[in-house]
Amino acid sequence: MSCALSKSPEPEVFIIPKKNITEKSSQNNEEAKKTSSKPSPRQRSTRSSFQVQTLPEGWTVDRHLVAKWGMSMPTVMSNVIDSAQTVEYWEEVIDLPTGYKLPLKRSKVLFQIITRLTIETVELHFINVDYIYSSNNHEPSHFILNGVLRTIELKPTGFPQLIADDVIKYKFLMEYGTPREFADGFHKYENNQTVLKVRELDKSHVQIQMNSTVVDQKLRTAIDDMYSEEGIEYQKKLLLRSIDI
Repeated sequence: MSCALSKSPEPEVFIIPKKNITEKSSQNNEEAKKTSSKPSPRQRSTRSSFQVQTLPEGWTVDRHLVAKWGMSMPTVMSNVIDSAQTVEYWEEVIDLPTGYKLPLKRSKVLFQIITRLTIETVELHFINVDYIYSSNNHEPSHFILNGVLRTIELKPTGFPQLIADDVIKYKFLMEYGTPREFADGFHKYENNQTVLKVRELDKSHVQIQMNSTVVDQKLRTAIDDMYSEEGIEYQKKLLLRSIDI
């Protein structure tokens, strides 16, 4: 008996063009670059949502303007949502360059706003500019809003715990941009309507001070009209009209 050994078949050789490998590799690299260059959804949302806000022109609650600069006290009181409000009146005497002492009539409304995360103490400050022109202008309607002082206390929030630095960073620096200056612990912002200053009192308390540049200018104008050398001479001439010689 004889046996014949069959020769195993030769394996087929497939030649893959190098061009295809190069093109496919370069396509993968381009796709990888595009994928890596695209910002994550969180990055996209952060970039698109960031926009510098305009400083408020008065007292706001939940971004809604409740009391605008120059608004009279009775009107503001009708908008205050807290019924346990108190009103204080006082007189501030200032020395003028002309040697006169000027009594400025001021007042404030004090109340609290309690939310799920904060306890906020609000002081709405008013000034009576009309009184400078005439002592008969002493009614509450002559007191106009010129400042707001807010102190915010953060309640325990568990994990994560909010701190004062979070409020300043995300509610001011991220909203109003770079402060005009930083002095005495205050981040200061200013435009042609409002001066806003914010600072951290401690880890759980933030203080916000706001003043109206428009009302401040109105006050300076009234003082100049009545107590400058030119203003005094003008008032004398008005009085002399009543004298018949």
